[in-house]
Amino acid sequence: MIKLSKRLNKIAELVDFGASVIDVGTDHGYVPNFLCENKISSDVIATDISKNSLQKSIDLTKELGNEKYIRNILANGIVDEKRDNIIIAGLGGIQIAEIINNSIEIAKSAKKLILQPMQKTQILRRELNNMGFKIIDEYMIYEDDRYFEIIIAKFLEEINLENLKEEDYYFSYKLIEKKDKTYLKFLLEKKIYLENILESFDSNNLRTKKRSDEIKSLIFKIEEAINEISNWWNKKLYGKLGKKWISTFLG
Repeated sequence: MIKLSKRLNKIAELVDFGASVIDVGTDHGYVPNFLCENKISSDVIATDISKNSLQKSIDLTKELGNEKYIRNILANGIVDEKRDNIIIAGLGGIQIAEIINNSIEIAKSAKKLILQPMQKTQILRRELNNMGFKIIDEYMIYEDDRYFEIIIAKFLEEINLENLKEEDYYFSYKLIEKKDKTYLKFLLEKKIYLENILESFDSNNLRTKKRSDEIKSLIFKIEEAINEISNWWNKKLYGKLGKKWISTFLG
């Protein structure tokens, strides 16, 4: 029985039951084989650009007897075959956006994109919007001292008219809406990180003034998001934890 990491387990959990699936950048093939073992999907394509990584997936598939359900294909991105669910996890946000754009018609036809960028999430959000995909939901996983964002997206027939500023893409409005506790911790840490960067700037240097103003604006929006989530929890928990609820809550 395959035991997945917390991050990969959440990705597998988001796959629709009975869906045809492609896992792009499958690496060891853990997710495809997990989906088969747990009878979530019996039609999975696993792709990877690396022969060595794909071989690991091929070996695991054979070891578990899942050759009937999993096709391991050496490919750079999405293959030209319609899939219900497309998983692209463990790559950078820019790379994920490029993979989607390079196979845009296949991506548009999918019922769900399950995306887990390792970095540049804001660029992925922006490009999804530009390509006409709507973010249906988002999740955040904390594992091994790191935060992982998972985006669920779907193509819309109508043009996406969300008028967002560049800094808006830095935020998960779905997680703010859900008052997600893990996201609150992430925002608090992000605020401290940006404040430290700001302190390192030379206030007399005109070259850094623009970047300094951008960071200040970002910190302001982070504080707004923190207040929205923390005020909601304060209202929900007040009386149980008192005024020190947030320190207890965050552990």
